[in-house]
Amino acid sequence: MSDRKAAIRTHLEQTRAEVLAAVSQLREADWEKPVQGEHGKWTARQVLAHLAAAEVGQMSRIQRVLAGERYMPEGFNLDLWNERQVQKRENQKVEDILKDLEASRQALLGLLDSLTEEQLDVEGQHAIGAMMTVERMFYHLGNHEREHAAELRRALEG
Repeated sequence: MSDRKAAIRTHLEQTRAEVLAAVSQLREADWEKPVQGEHGKWTARQVLAHLAAAEVGQMSRIQRVLAGERYMPEGFNLDLWNERQVQKRENQKVEDILKDLEASRQALLGLLDSLTEEQLDVEGQHAIGAMMTVERMFYHLGNHEREHAAELRRALEG
């Protein structure tokens, strides 16, 4: 494994550990606490569902960029996509969301392992609208998890 891929893997492992550490502190009653944004847009369970969806979506985006689809579809709305993905998981139990997170992480790491150094440098548009390399997309995913882990930790303080 290249040093670059090892660094990406380490980053993803660290940020996922932050999510799992925050999740492990949540009690049953905490899962329905509003935790995201200034108005509590999502509950802790919904944030976890969002993370599961985001990882699958990011993996798909990376694969599309590598297949030559450099740009997001015209009219794509990330906020709407996120809301729909959370709604799809509305009735999913926390344990099942955690299983989905584990399965998607294994698939993501498998994708990372399969990439060449040249593929890490392929550039495409991320769902947030910014152009970035595939390597940056992996780092962005980890940073995204880190941000939501912090939200979950703040929910415990409230």
